[in-house]
Amino acid sequence: MLKGVLVGFGIMLASLVIPFVHYVAAPLSPFIAGFIGGGIARIDQDGIIKFGALMAGFMLIPVAIVLAIKFVFGVDEILRIPTTWWMIAVLVLIPYTWFGATVGALGGYLARRNQTDEAV
Repeated sequence: MLKGVLVGFGIMLASLVIPFVHYVAAPLSPFIAGFIGGGIARIDQDGIIKFGALMAGFMLIPVAIVLAIKFVFGVDEILRIPTTWWMIAVLVLIPYTWFGATVGALGGYLARRNQTDEAV
């Protein structure tokens, strides 16, 4: 499951760095990452919520980085945006990521299940 979560998290990060495409890709990236990462992990219906939770847990990494920048290095702004706003933005994105990744993983699971039902 960890391999699928890492692939999904990589998809989410990759969708942020592509210029102009990220306006469309970034909001859809948790769903796409859940769909693809869930397929790689081959999760069953018991692992869908765990998969989404792990994906959202990886979103805590940016929170830790911002906290380290703020409290260890004493920086109050990152790219002219106060670190408090960065924290709020990332903390809002954690539940959004969980929901999108969980729904994407559920969609991937249902698609794989329907393919095996049709093959039988």
